[in-house]
Amino acid sequence: AKICIIKANFYSDVSSKLYAGAKKELLINNMNHKLINVPGSFEIPLACNKILEKDIDGIIAIGCLIKGETDHYKYIAENTTYGIQKVSLEKNKPIIFGVLTVNNIDQAEARIESSTTYAENLVEMVCNY
Repeated sequence: AKICIIKANFYSDVSSKLYAGAKKELLINNMNHKLINVPGSFEIPLACNKILEKDIDGIIAIGCLIKGETDHYKYIAENTTYGIQKVSLEKNKPIIFGVLTVNNIDQAEARIESSTTYAENLVEMVCNY
């Protein structure tokens, strides 16, 4: 299977750790991948749309959004989520949502271990659908 991981570089300390967990799990399943970096989570849907024009079977979208004092977080989180789902449905390809939406860095750090499930879920979706 041809797999791509799209990783947002905003909060790169978190997204790099999420990437490492997903990458490790893909390697355990003997699956190689292409890595594409984007500036932030808002850019993930466009990158997903562009890469799915090529011969890619599935994507893991990785990023981190931490709530701040303004409404900015709300709009970025909603539109990133909607954009990823829209591309997945329009292209009929699985995109695993690995964008953390948390209130603080401690919550993000506590969820890093879950990144192995991103790869497990993508393997299941690519193999079965």
